[in-house]
Amino acid sequence: MASAFTVFFDGSLWMGVLEVTDDSGAVRAARHVFGAEPSDAELWEFIATYANSLFDRAFAAPAVEASERRPRAAARNPKRLARQAAREQRRLPASTASQRALALAREKRASERIVRRRADKDARARIRREARIAKRKAKHRGR
Repeated sequence: MASAFTVFFDGSLWMGVLEVTDDSGAVRAARHVFGAEPSDAELWEFIATYANSLFDRAFAAPAVEASERRPRAAARNPKRLARQAAREQRRLPASTASQRALALAREKRASERIVRRRADKDARARIRREARIAKRKAKHRGR
């Protein structure tokens, strides 16, 4: 089971995305919003403190099948390796599979929130109705 934690600037905030790829190739992801740019010491402290909870959130997220990636032959030229490393750093770090996993988790939370709000609304309406009925019965007690 492979995992990668990537920190990147999202236009307004610094974010970290943990991607966990299991043996079947499915990707699970969890993100953490840092806000200001974290220093190396802050990142190490974050990993030491919150890595377990971030992994728990990633394993609780829905799995998304990663696109098929073919490994390339290793380049032996050190200049080519340096160019590839620089290109990799310029590339947007979050994979589309992790973005889909985060979107699925967000949609799941939204649907659960809708169901919970509907149940709360129904419960409040039932309580108001029972209060109206009790008030009506109290008015006609003497008959």
